[in-house]
Amino acid sequence: MKIEITILGLLTEGNLYGYDIKKKIVERLEDYVDIKFGSIYYAIKKAVENGWIKRIGTEKDGGNPERYVYSILPEGKKHYKKLVKQYFDRNLMHFDIDIVLMFISSLSDEQRSLFLEDRKELIKDKLNSMKTKIEKESKNKESSLMHMYTYIENHLKAEMNWLKSLE
Repeated sequence: MKIEITILGLLTEGNLYGYDIKKKIVERLEDYVDIKFGSIYYAIKKAVENGWIKRIGTEKDGGNPERYVYSILPEGKKHYKKLVKQYFDRNLMHFDIDIVLMFISSLSDEQRSLFLEDRKELIKDKLNSMKTKIEKESKNKESSLMHMYTYIENHLKAEMNWLKSLE
C-alpha cells in the first residue's frame, strides 16, 4: 500500500520516468521510508496492469535501456484517493522501532545503554536534517511536503523526549 500511494501520489504531480519516481522518493523521504528500487518497478508494472497508470512515451539515450514515461489515469486518481482514505481510516499506529523496543529487556544493561545513546544521537541528527528541510520548504509556498516534514519532526521530538525520560 505504501508503494502504491507513493507512486500514484507522485504521478498526480506530473508524468515521470520510473527512475524519476525513485529519485523523488529518495529526495523527499530519504530514510523515512524503505522502498527498494525493484519494488518500484514491480508496483509500476502492476499499476499499468490494473489500469491506474499508462506509458505515454519512451526515450532512449545512447546505449542505455529505453525509459518509459508514466502518467496517472482517472481510475488511478480514484484508486489513489481510496488508498489515502484507507490509510487515514486505519487505527493501527506502528513505528519500526516498536518491534525492537518489545525486546529491549533481553539486552544487558550496557547494551541497552549503548542502544539508547546511539538512538539519541541518530534522532538528534534527524532533527537537524528535518529542521533544514522545513526551512527550505517554508520558502516554497506551493509545497505539499511541509505537513509531512513537521509531522516527522514532531515524532522525532517526542521520541527524543521519551528517550531522555529513560535516563
